Amino acid sequence: VLRTNRELERGRLVCQLGVASAEHALAAAKVVEADVDQIDINMGCPKKFSVQGGMGAALLKNQEAAVEIVRTLAQNLSIPVSAKIRLLETQEKTVAFAKAMEE
Repeated sequence: VLRTNRELERGRLVCQLGVASAEHALAAAKVVEADVDQIDINMGCPKKFSVQGGMGAALLKNQEAAVEIVRTLAQNLSIPVSAKIRLLETQEKTVAFAKAMEE
């Protein structure tokens, strides 16, 4: 159970999700959309349970899924969407990935 004081926290409450599919991401985000100010997708967690489930850092290797998650949320939510990522092998690859999610 998450309890917040919306008057004090308005504009500052971000919900970070660990997801592997756009469908699950949207379902989870819709549950909290009215109670948070932003959704952040965790694409950096290297923990075994995240990577085995296709979440976290696994999304860096499955960039199609990562882009689809961000696009689906951005198109269907009334709040901003962001993604926490790690640096890829090169600066160019990192920038290209970030720009793909931005489109």
